[in-house]
Amino acid sequence: MFKLFILLTLSSCSLFIDRIENPIVKDEKLASKEPVVAGYCPFDKKVSFQLVGPSGNSQKVYNDIVKGIPSLDFIDHFALWNLLQLAVRPDQSSVTSRFQVLIHQGEKSYYFDFFSEDKNEQYPFLYGIEWVLKKFGKKRSLEYYAAILNQTLGQKIKIGRDFENFLVKNLARIKGNPDLAPYYFRGSDVLKENETSPALDYKAVMNLYRKAQHKQKIIVNTSLTQFVTEKGHAGSCNYDFNLYDNSIFLIDKFIPVANLYGLSIPDSAFLASSSQKLEKIAAIEGLPLFKGESKVRSSAVCMIENNGNKIWAISNQSRDPGQHLFHLVRYGLPQSQTTAEVNKLIRHSRHLFLSDPVRLIIESERSSPEQIENLLKLNLPIYNADQLGNIWSYTKFQEGSRFIIDDRNPGEFRCQ
Repeated sequence: MFKLFILLTLSSCSLFIDRIENPIVKDEKLASKEPVVAGYCPFDKKVSFQLVGPSGNSQKVYNDIVKGIPSLDFIDHFALWNLLQLAVRPDQSSVTSRFQVLIHQGEKSYYFDFFSEDKNEQYPFLYGIEWVLKKFGKKRSLEYYAAILNQTLGQKIKIGRDFENFLVKNLARIKGNPDLAPYYFRGSDVLKENETSPALDYKAVMNLYRKAQHKQKIIVNTSLTQFVTEKGHAGSCNYDFNLYDNSIFLIDKFIPVANLYGLSIPDSAFLASSSQKLEKIAAIEGLPLFKGESKVRSSAVCMIENNGNKIWAISNQSRDPGQHLFHLVRYGLPQSQTTAEVNKLIRHSRHLFLSDPVRLIIESERSSPEQIENLLKLNLPIYNADQLGNIWSYTKFQEGSRFIIDDRNPGEFRCQ
């Protein structure tokens, strides 16, 4: 799926990396630039409930649903907001998708990753939600939450920009599929942003899962690898930064995508990534869900938690999503003390080492003139990219907790 790229073919490798990874938070001219689009809920008002995801419509719909349901706790919200994603991004948040999630509740944080190496009737997305319900002592079943969504959701979800891009890209294959075409075509074209998404029968989804429940061979991974910076700051990631420290990069042939979303209430939060490989376009049992494989390149995940502060980061949409988090750590992510500092790092210029041939891709529009000038002196092909990767974060500092979205890609947050 991806290959190791050992950067030993470059002369003066360490000098090269030092030049490009000079911590940019010391560049006052660059750090003083205000973001054009807000990346997180402002701190000028108290925020007790946050949603983050690919579209504002789904967040409004969810808020309207839960306003009429008293006494929902955090795990109830966890189940409902996850299940709603089946209607929001049925391409990447399908029952067959890989499910990665960071959870903070009380004083503890957790990482869970659910996927299967079996290709037959494996539903790790639903398995993972149910697994978390049981782990946190919830007695309610998936069917309980499915019934709520069946009764309240209807056809309120609208197509978001990311999902429209997927439909347009796969127009011919969807049109040729007799199960999916009736759901996603209007006349001779696929549904577009802000048009109504097809209603999903959650009861049928649960029946499908229960029929195949005894066949589930789901791998549950909870392990992360610790890193320690030269200044002694520690964190844990699902990619081994020792490889990157030795200029060994994990480069994928393709750019894997994922649906990122999260929810927080006081003292509890989760940030999730769901993704799947779609080698062919097929429906799941006649439902408006896309059938895929969960054995797909994972999003890169890091947890940095020191002295009561929390910084989570999830990276995707890159041929090597771990590289971007590695660079953020070198730039000084673990030392950040405010959400604004983390936001500046996420919005800063990114670069990516690639192979065949060996080259460097950089976001020159976000780079300082000095950085570009130094790079041009190096004996290495350098190419410009309008944008590289996608990184979302969750922070919890003394000032409060916030989700941060990347301005490079579609995404919205709701604060109340």
